[in-house]
Amino acid sequence: MAIKNEEKPKYGVLENMMYLIKNMWSWDKGLFLFFVIQIPLIVIGPLLNIYMPKILIDSISQGVSIRQFLINIGIPIIGIIIVESMLKASYFKAQIGGMKYRHIYTLKHAEKSIDTDYENIDGPKGQDKLMKAIMATIGDEAGTQAITAVLIGLISNMVGMALYGSIIFTIHPLLIGFLTISSLINYFIGDYANKYEYKNKDKLSPVGKKLEYIRTKAGDFKSAKDLRLYNMTYWFQDMYDVFLKDGIELQRQNIYRRYLANLADGALAFLRDGISYGFLIYSVLYRNMSIGNFVLYFGAISGFSNWLSGIVKNLNELNRIHLETCDLREYFDMEDRMNRGKGVELPKEFELPCDIELRNLYYKYPGTEEYTIKGINLHIKKGEKLALVGVNGAGKTTLVKLICGLYTPTKGEIYINGKNSREYNRDEYYTLFSVVFQDTHLLPKSIEENISLQKKENIDEEKLSKVLYISGLMEKIKSLLRGKETLLMKSIYEDAIDLSGGELQKLMLARALYKNGPIIILDEPTAALDPIAENEIYQRYNELTKERTSIFISHRLASTRFCDRIVFLDEGQIREYGSHNELMSKNGKYNEMYTMQSYYYKDKIGGEEIA
Repeated sequence: MAIKNEEKPKYGVLENMMYLIKNMWSWDKGLFLFFVIQIPLIVIGPLLNIYMPKILIDSISQGVSIRQFLINIGIPIIGIIIVESMLKASYFKAQIGGMKYRHIYTLKHAEKSIDTDYENIDGPKGQDKLMKAIMATIGDEAGTQAITAVLIGLISNMVGMALYGSIIFTIHPLLIGFLTISSLINYFIGDYANKYEYKNKDKLSPVGKKLEYIRTKAGDFKSAKDLRLYNMTYWFQDMYDVFLKDGIELQRQNIYRRYLANLADGALAFLRDGISYGFLIYSVLYRNMSIGNFVLYFGAISGFSNWLSGIVKNLNELNRIHLETCDLREYFDMEDRMNRGKGVELPKEFELPCDIELRNLYYKYPGTEEYTIKGINLHIKKGEKLALVGVNGAGKTTLVKLICGLYTPTKGEIYINGKNSREYNRDEYYTLFSVVFQDTHLLPKSIEENISLQKKENIDEEKLSKVLYISGLMEKIKSLLRGKETLLMKSIYEDAIDLSGGELQKLMLARALYKNGPIIILDEPTAALDPIAENEIYQRYNELTKERTSIFISHRLASTRFCDRIVFLDEGQIREYGSHNELMSKNGKYNEMYTMQSYYYKDKIGGEEIA
């Protein structure tokens, strides 16, 4: 199966090797020097081994004394013992050092993933880059660890080849050329297999993500109930089988090409060694070569072949490492468009609440042609409560992600208190927003730490109690034996609890309130609540948003009556805006959607109809 991939690696082989070597020198000079010391040891050991039989045979054939015989063989034996002992000790040190070296890249990868602009890792393209970079840092064979052994091996093999080549050259110069050409053929075959595997990653990465999703969800507490009650086990098994077969097929293609490369390597090695050893036998029979020299040259040719094969293997490994390093560096090099340097000053306390203005705003997701947000002009006044409504896919969540700086506009500008959002320092800009999104993310910590996102000793207890009451979570806290110190996530702690969907949303609301940002954004904060609990939250809505500018997203249009103004989005554009009564009087899409919903909810709660 042909794989089309027009993109060439961003960096060259030498660039990547220098990048890895410079990092090693910078991070651990002692480890770097330790690796360098291994090179002569790796070469000297085999050299002593091939000279040992020659010395033994020559000593016997020359009839030397016992004392001289022992000296002749004793010196190389002691040398071999010393070299082998040092090498065995160094391999352990090298493996530990290589793991440490790789884990630095793992840490850098994690730091990049956490700190990079959200937009860089949002969506399939960003996730593919992330997965490829992860593959360059996982396991002992990952390029970031294997580079040490491969470079040591390459240099050692080159030095060994030069030494053994000088020995073989004395037999016949053409032997060197023959051995070298056969090894070069092996290199190009192996290089083809490496490049194919690199291109195949574009297909393997999405399959790997799907398999990881199924493996994770299969043991997840939240998924376990649905898996059993709705008999989804078979679907998970079927999907896992499908994606596993896809993954195996893609790996089979890699293994098939690697098998052909190894088969070619074996065939060439057989031909190369057969001709070389045949020439040695001929030299003993017809060119008066001594038995001692025959043994030496025999070992030299075998060793030369091994050094050459090692170089070919190392070069192919370096090429694999180079391609993996490209993936890693391209991930590290992802451009962050948000301002990381000094920005304009945040609004002073007397300038609050904030004013938000969207000017001719457009946005389209990377790799797509259609705009999700199209030409939005909107002025949200200081302290205004604005509702964003519309059907699924209208662009509501995308719009708030633009406002709070998770996405950068494709075209147009966003102004906070008259200052362009691009001019603020990114991390300072984030402090302006308290946001509750539809999806919830918990830490394996206590309830109070999940709300405050602070260490226990730094929690403002007065503020914590206030937000627990306002969010409606205090009643749950009082029912727990350990109260707000109760741990969350049963998958981590035996004595932890799992909150219900509605309780989770209350916790997320409490988290946003604790942060106390001057702009509060609530993206479907009551979606998991029943109408009564939802109404209780709305009754407190004025207190929730007091002295703040707030944006509220909801599919339940009755909630919009608590807002000063309502914006109806459709296909990324503002179709209608105004108060609830104004929009109802227009008999437009808002009226149509509200009337349709009103058929489903007819309860009267506190004198209000809940729709």
